[in-house]
Amino acid sequence: MLIIVRGALGAILTFLGRELNFVFAGGFAAMIALRVVPILPASWPSWGPLAFVALITIIAGSIPFFNERAGYVVSGFLAGGFFLADYYVPDFIAIPILPFIFGGAVGGLVLGVLTEWALMAISSLVGAIYAMDIFTFSLSPTLKLMLTGLLFLAGALTQVVMRRMQQNAK
Repeated sequence: MLIIVRGALGAILTFLGRELNFVFAGGFAAMIALRVVPILPASWPSWGPLAFVALITIIAGSIPFFNERAGYVVSGFLAGGFFLADYYVPDFIAIPILPFIFGGAVGGLVLGVLTEWALMAISSLVGAIYAMDIFTFSLSPTLKLMLTGLLFLAGALTQVVMRRMQQNAK
């Protein structure tokens, strides 16, 4: 079930990442929170971990609504930190601090400076990777990589065209 939700979220981010920056930020906050849930205190009530994940997700997802520029930085920080930490320690439970901070700083800087263009590219790439996770068992790795690349290009192009249409409508 989780893989279907992740694939659907990936498809949405691939084509609407620029429009849904709050989903991008909240999604990465949720993935980070879900990874650290096992190290939360055992004395918490049974609903505590779910409340923790929900609170972190809501906080990160609400930042782009209040300040768009800060939303780009937060999205970049969370995405960059998550990817480098996951690359350094795959399926981490405790966050490796140095890779997370370094990846977060690079991601926050890139999205903070390049804003919409970086968000379109990164959300298309992340969305394409997650959308293709649905086909983990049925496709060869080469075919999966090629389809991920095509989905990334289609998503990025769609977001650029939508941005142009919105600018021309003004």
